[in-house]
Amino acid sequence: MQMRYRTKLICAAFIMPLAALIFSLSWGRYPLSFIKILSILFRTDAFAAVTTADYNIFMNIRLPRTLFVFLSGGAIGLSGVSLQSLFRNPLVAPDIIGVSTGASLGAAIGIVLLHTSAAGIQLCAFAGGIGATLLVLQLSNIGGEHSLIRLVLAGVIINALAGAGVSLIKYMADPLNELPALEFWLMGCFNVITWKKLAAFLPIAVAGCSFIILFRRQLNILSLGDEEAAALGTPVKKMRLLFIITSTLLVASVVSAAGIISWIGLIAPHVIRLLFGNNNYKVAPLSFMCGAALLLFSDTVARSLSGNEIPVSIITAVIGAPILAQLMLRRNNDIWIGI
Repeated sequence: MQMRYRTKLICAAFIMPLAALIFSLSWGRYPLSFIKILSILFRTDAFAAVTTADYNIFMNIRLPRTLFVFLSGGAIGLSGVSLQSLFRNPLVAPDIIGVSTGASLGAAIGIVLLHTSAAGIQLCAFAGGIGATLLVLQLSNIGGEHSLIRLVLAGVIINALAGAGVSLIKYMADPLNELPALEFWLMGCFNVITWKKLAAFLPIAVAGCSFIILFRRQLNILSLGDEEAAALGTPVKKMRLLFIITSTLLVASVVSAAGIISWIGLIAPHVIRLLFGNNNYKVAPLSFMCGAALLLFSDTVARSLSGNEIPVSIITAVIGAPILAQLMLRRNNDIWIGI
């Protein structure tokens, strides 16, 4: 009976992102029926009549955006699994190692100080995210000592400095032109996604997600603690560094293209662990699916609720906070103990 229940849950976990994908492709201020989408994909009018506007909106705007959101949600969810297992703390999110605040500082420099193009802003944000993580790793290794506590403290320091830098640049920004663009970017939005940005993100997403899923056995071992992992023959420092760099690349790539996306990396692993336990063999791939479904739903709501698009992080916060509260109540505060 228990096995049948678990099988149904796994099937549902794979069906949900597919349903969210169809919902995202068809729903919006310009709705497209599923039959019309099939006609566009198969380049035929046999299913339904397709106008030029239908084709352009689907192929040039909605399809690349939906695919990018799907991969972004999955990548952030996997990054959350990786970091929560490494830190052995279910409250850890990708923000802990300074990726998001570093990318925010980079984007702020690109928008306000360098007055660069959209591609330049993306490059600055990516460099800021990577640079912040490298500083965290370097700071945590001062004196030749390295521990998870030092890594967390280094992350707090870099997050504070990067946040102060963003605040200073916002103070210096032109309130009519630069400040609104910076604020909107900081809240996260996928309205600038194109096929070109998807093509640039795809190799990083595939490589990073594949690494975490393929090496989830090592992730299980690392979650036992350094001494136990070393006793089982795992190169602790090397694998931890690889997982941190991979998670950083995934999150920095998303943030550099779409801004800060909150809550997904925290909530998706929690939902899956509540349903399937703590074994990363199941948690890692299912968190990818859960993160993709959550972000697809949030993005679809964000671009459909009103005439002006709502920043997606507002929707993810509205969805994520009640989910986390419910998880706290259902697990009777066990969620705070660790993995």
